[in-house]
Amino acid sequence: MSIRRWIETLALAACTSLAQADPCHDALARFDYPAAQALADARLAAWPADFSARLCAARAAYETGHFEQALAHLRSAEAGQRQGEARTYAYNWLTVTLNRLGRGAEALAYGQAALAWARREPNRQNLATALHNLAGLRYAHGDAATALALYRESIPLNPDLSERSASLNNVGLILQAAGDTASAEHWLLDAIALNRASGHYHHLGKHLLNLANLYRQTGRFDEAQALLDEGAALIDRAQDRYWQAVAARYRGWLARDRRDWAEAGRWLAQAARAYDAAGATADGDAAREELGRL
Repeated sequence: MSIRRWIETLALAACTSLAQADPCHDALARFDYPAAQALADARLAAWPADFSARLCAARAAYETGHFEQALAHLRSAEAGQRQGEARTYAYNWLTVTLNRLGRGAEALAYGQAALAWARREPNRQNLATALHNLAGLRYAHGDAATALALYRESIPLNPDLSERSASLNNVGLILQAAGDTASAEHWLLDAIALNRASGHYHHLGKHLLNLANLYRQTGRFDEAQALLDEGAALIDRAQDRYWQAVAARYRGWLARDRRDWAEAGRWLAQAARAYDAAGATADGDAAREELGRL
């Protein structure tokens, strides 16, 4: 199974004008997505053209697996024709959202534009995010060498530790796909340690799930089960529908490898439904294909 589907894309960058004195983005930084959504909705009810509130609403929707809703907010923000760092911020978000919706060509166009603009601007966060996002897209197109180079450029630049951890995680996934499971484990453990130290429970949950899947692949089933349980609980806490689907799919793979066919079928069916609910229908179709092969 291709690991390219699991590369994590992010758009955490917030240019200074968006991040200052903004309770909605403060809520996002705490991973309190319901509070962020409520604050954004209240602001947009009074000021529908508020760019900061629109982008905050988009991220709250994206982080909880409501990708079509996120895209609608992003299109409204884009229509405002913002320039400079705000444009790059929006392009970074359009990149990841379109990618989750399976619209790879559009995602790549925005990702390339975001990186081109970010290289001309002083905002290190926008640049690190654009590098990170384009790395994932390049890997999805089969260019692992370019992806690794972009991740390694992004990591030391990135002031956002949660996003830096995602780059570490993704390098681990690329190495895992290449068969270097020992190095992959090292990179994934570094990502997990960074999130534990920083209290970034949402990203911690994702990266625990990925390490669990590595342990499943290498036959360490009991360790995989423990990490799946820990990671899935954190994903449920974040109310992230997309990664709830990933967790169910990983559980299905573990049950399949343990030859518990009924349990595997139950989890893969749940994963397909959850992917569909998030708008990630290509992932849903893939899970159904796996279910049909049991």
